[in-house]
Amino acid sequence: MKKLFVLVLLSSYGTFLCQKNIFTSTTQIVYGLDFKSDSTQAKKNNEIVCLYIGDKQSVFQDEKRYKVDSIIASQKYTQLPSKPMFRVNHVIFKDFKKSETTFSEMVDKVIFGYREPLNQMKWKLGTEKKNILTYECYKAETTFRGRHYIAWYTKDIPISDGPYKFAGLPGLILEVYDDKDHFHYKLLQIINRPKEIVYNTNINFINRIKLLESKMSNIQRNSKVAIKFNPMEKE
Repeated sequence: MKKLFVLVLLSSYGTFLCQKNIFTSTTQIVYGLDFKSDSTQAKKNNEIVCLYIGDKQSVFQDEKRYKVDSIIASQKYTQLPSKPMFRVNHVIFKDFKKSETTFSEMVDKVIFGYREPLNQMKWKLGTEKKNILTYECYKAETTFRGRHYIAWYTKDIPISDGPYKFAGLPGLILEVYDDKDHFHYKLLQIINRPKEIVYNTNINFINRIKLLESKMSNIQRNSKVAIKFNPMEKE
């Protein structure tokens, strides 16, 4: 069934030459994500996403992408999809040596992206505590590009990383959400085993705002009904 799922995903692709960076992830952090893609609707989508942590680098993406990327990496040529295959379509690559984040996302069969400095969020550390699974967590807050976020991190795992672009706290972020609860990441599982991760470096770099505008335009063009796009970054 899993093989059939991957083959169905790949069947709608257009040809491209795969350029990739392959690294070993020693720890995988699996999160559940509840998010509201249309701000006028009460309904939320949910997806499983994963943070793959390696030596001085990490990749955050939809959990299902791992299987597809592994197949693509084994081929010299493969196919690009006519439409996004994943509801969480972006990939976040954090390079801790360069203190740099690379955001990439496919829009209308082309992978676009941009680079920006790592750790742009200014955190306010609190004293409030709670447990997530078996981990004691501490509260922190930040405002980032139009949204106010509450995060819960654990000092038990001294990795300054988290889902999406979230990073810069004195421990791993296990839960983070905005004050409207439009985007909510929460830890599901931590896996400690070596895993080869394929990161696609075939990216057309453009301005961050232009990428957001292109994405919004593409969503509206391909939607059968009018929607009010609810971007995570509003500024």
